[in-house]
Amino acid sequence: MKHRSPSSRAFATLLVLAVVILAMAVIGMVQATAFSQAASGRDAMARTRAYWAARAGLESTIARLEWDTQNPDPEDAYSTLDSMAEVAEGRVSGATWRIATTVGKEQVPGPADEGAKLNVNRLTQEQLLLIEPFMTEDVADGILDWVDEDDDTRMLGAEVGYYQGLSYPYEPRNAPFRSIAELELVTGTWPEDVRGEDWNLNGILDPNEDDGNASWPPDNADGILQGGWSAILTTASIDGGLGASGSARLDLTTATDSEIVARTGVTTDQARVIVDYMQATPTVTMGDFIRRDLQTLANVAFQAQGGRGQAPAVDALSRTQLGALLDEASVGPSAGIEPGKLNINSCDAKTIEYLPEIDATLADAIIAERAARPQGFTNIVQLLEVPGMSRTTLATMQDLLTVRSSVYALTCRGKDELTGVEVEITATMDRSSLPVVLKDVRVR
Repeated sequence: MKHRSPSSRAFATLLVLAVVILAMAVIGMVQATAFSQAASGRDAMARTRAYWAARAGLESTIARLEWDTQNPDPEDAYSTLDSMAEVAEGRVSGATWRIATTVGKEQVPGPADEGAKLNVNRLTQEQLLLIEPFMTEDVADGILDWVDEDDDTRMLGAEVGYYQGLSYPYEPRNAPFRSIAELELVTGTWPEDVRGEDWNLNGILDPNEDDGNASWPPDNADGILQGGWSAILTTASIDGGLGASGSARLDLTTATDSEIVARTGVTTDQARVIVDYMQATPTVTMGDFIRRDLQTLANVAFQAQGGRGQAPAVDALSRTQLGALLDEASVGPSAGIEPGKLNINSCDAKTIEYLPEIDATLADAIIAERAARPQGFTNIVQLLEVPGMSRTTLATMQDLLTVRSSVYALTCRGKDELTGVEVEITATMDRSSLPVVLKDVRVR
């Protein structure tokens, strides 16, 4: 009988140990790979659930916005925002959504009204220079040069020659801004001016925007979102669009007596005067119906048609009739997308002060009257009830202010209930035509 030497047995033992160690390493790598793939799969599933929850919140809000546009409440200027706030929170299988915007120290449920801000594309230099903080004459001129169609440089502005001479050249749009972030391309403008603490421009005070200097961006950790110009200015709001009833606006240049009667509630005689005035006057604005009474317009039309003296007597438009005319009609067909007016119902009191056409006394009176109306101003003519507001002043205000908005900005966060993973969707919703159009959609 032969016996193995101790050295042979030791070698065999070492070989077995090496094989075991190698097998354990292989098994460990396989397990690590499997765990990593499983974790990635769980994360992907969590993000998918969170995304579709956020998308469900977005679609629910769109559905409410379309319904309220087609079925408006004529007695409540806030009904659309209130209706959308009702679906600001919800749940789908395994995930929830929440829609909110930061106002002061609170998160308000629902989307934000872009009409509550001044549209930078319609501001004059005088209006721009009132914007706080950091607005200077060179930046104001630069903004106007960016928007205007020509290449003529304003005194302190910049046109294509300046931008082409930069280290990384580009050209001004020479057309309206398409996003508030585009302001950062204007010479003299810094991202901090435009964004303030709201670095991702989502309208919500995120943790990194309220932690002092612990993380970017710098902030004062006071629990209030300082949005810079983005809190005051917008490029998204749109003027015109559908009438208050949800139907296309009536073009007074082609409308018949019966169509005007049906849409605005005026009498046949009043409608006839409107038609005659439209035909007899080459340049008409909707402000004419505010500035002058209907008898004066009848006299203008009568004399333009060869009549002498005064036109036959006609009843003045009541405030209800005038409000309906302004809400449902327009002069000429839609000229396409026009920068929006400031919504007097949803804007901050401070924002009104950026319009030099409205002095401080009148601005305070408007805000006081708004506070006394739980349902807000339901048509622009109700501003005549503000102390100090004349028809002539209102005719000017009609070119600056509105009581109804067409565009809303939404930030919706979907959250997976199992893992806490969140997905955020930001978008603007435009109801100036139906169906509602989504713009500037971002997912992160």
